[in-house]
Amino acid sequence: MTAQSGDGFRLTGKKVLAILVGFFSVIITVNMVMAYVAVTTFSGMQTQRPYEAGLKFNHAIAKAKMQQEQHWSVDTHVERAGDGKVSLTIALADQQGAAIVDQHLSVQLVSPVDSRNDAVFALVADGPGRYRGVTQAGAGQWDLVIEAKRSEDAVFRSVSRVSLQ
Repeated sequence: MTAQSGDGFRLTGKKVLAILVGFFSVIITVNMVMAYVAVTTFSGMQTQRPYEAGLKFNHAIAKAKMQQEQHWSVDTHVERAGDGKVSLTIALADQQGAAIVDQHLSVQLVSPVDSRNDAVFALVADGPGRYRGVTQAGAGQWDLVIEAKRSEDAVFRSVSRVSLQ
């Protein structure tokens, strides 16, 4: 079966087959080139020491499970003044609501964009299980990182996103 237009062009079965073979040849060639480039330019290695990274990850999971079993309550209030000073109050309590004491607490604001903007709070005790601190930070989104240690062991770690106006 052939189709003929007014200008004398005839579309035959052989021409349709050639068009289809040419079209799919181009598609397959492009796919093969893209696959070759993808495989040769990326080794698949995300870290230089994947085994050690896996062990650290498993350790972090175990620590998170231990932290969850403590049932601590950590109440925070973060506020930024117009001059850029950020004030923080923290209250630590156990499952029964009793204040948690004898912890070395470190708190910092971590910039999700540029680590040079990170700010550490200078904390002072404000009663049993209560702390307050001040630091300088710009407006925007920050990660509030709270870490409590007993001797050298981290017993609590929290990372939460805060928005400072």
